[in-house]
Amino acid sequence: MDNSNDAAGSSSVDTSSVTMVDVLKEQVELEAESDAVLAGSDEKNCTYSQGYVGRQALYACLTCLPESRVDEEKRAGVCLACSYHCHEGHELIELYTKRNFRCDCGGKRMPEARCKLDPLKLEANDENLYNQNFSGLYCICKRPYPDPEDTTPDEMIQCVVCEDWYHTRHLGTEMPGNTKNFAEMVCGDCMQRVSVLKNYVGNIESSDRTQLDETLQVDVTGLDESSAADTSVVDDDAGKVEENLNSSKRAKLDICTKPHLGEGENAPYKGGAAFWNDGWRKHLCRCSTCMESYRDLKVEFLLNESDTVLWYEENGRVKTEARGSLDQQATEAFNRMGRVQQVEILSGYNRLKERLNEFFNTFVTNNQVVTEKDVTDFFAQLKKEKQDVGTPSYFCR
Repeated sequence: MDNSNDAAGSSSVDTSSVTMVDVLKEQVELEAESDAVLAGSDEKNCTYSQGYVGRQALYACLTCLPESRVDEEKRAGVCLACSYHCHEGHELIELYTKRNFRCDCGGKRMPEARCKLDPLKLEANDENLYNQNFSGLYCICKRPYPDPEDTTPDEMIQCVVCEDWYHTRHLGTEMPGNTKNFAEMVCGDCMQRVSVLKNYVGNIESSDRTQLDETLQVDVTGLDESSAADTSVVDDDAGKVEENLNSSKRAKLDICTKPHLGEGENAPYKGGAAFWNDGWRKHLCRCSTCMESYRDLKVEFLLNESDTVLWYEENGRVKTEARGSLDQQATEAFNRMGRVQQVEILSGYNRLKERLNEFFNTFVTNNQVVTEKDVTDFFAQLKKEKQDVGTPSYFCR
């Protein structure tokens, strides 16, 4: 901030200070981000009975499993509802979202924890995957976030394959300007493991979708010599059928490898992480050969548009907007109430507002910080006063 234009006689400006507008703006942004992440998950019901949920907000509880910091076999995750109802006050690691996960709260991996929402969890969650995030570690540097020993300004980006988080300086390649210039990132290790993705780097934007669709048209899955047996009755055509069959197989191979240009010195992929534009998944080849490769590598989810975090967040925003309509319904319900009920509600609201003002003004006057205990004591006192006074009566004249 440039203070050269301060009015004469004014005191120096504290550049570390913030206005209430700044605080409110930041709060709105945080709430919007929180809504996008949390609104897509169920905050009231444990998701265990739903099986392996496509994508949901998850947490790791270090209070229940302190050994998970060092022991991979002790890692576990709990759903949003269980973090509220079963692990309140515990040391939780926010895992953002994970795919295809079933809640562990009170299950085989967390036998000492008791799930208050769904106590009967008899099956082991054998399909759950637990990366180092469940131990509170991230990136190739295997450090916590936030890291008290790391003062380097940086941000973290999640890999869409392994779902680990990486510092931008540890991605092994140059960032594409800023995070708004791409939709998803695949880390360097996953690019090596799912090597077929190398073939699409630098080719998707210029790819002809029709060409990729032709791969499906010439897919000859199930067409072998036995399937052509009926043509043997026409001897003159037998040779042509076999020739066409082999030609189709070659065509499938040729078309399948056309976008696969990840070989040689001039290959677009140079190593490290790869960044992908929105909609890149729909360009991935779906021929039988590639589909088999996806299955072997357990990355079929890359073909699912609704697997993306962007889709999940948009779904959360829709739910948030629906909640807004519920507020409107509450207003309409209030308007339908009788006069006595309305007066009682408004009087209660005004009393609470006055008491809160008195409560906070005390701390402002004495220049004190409000603690969690102060707030708890305040509401406990309000509850006691209400019990002592009882419910007031209101009369209309």
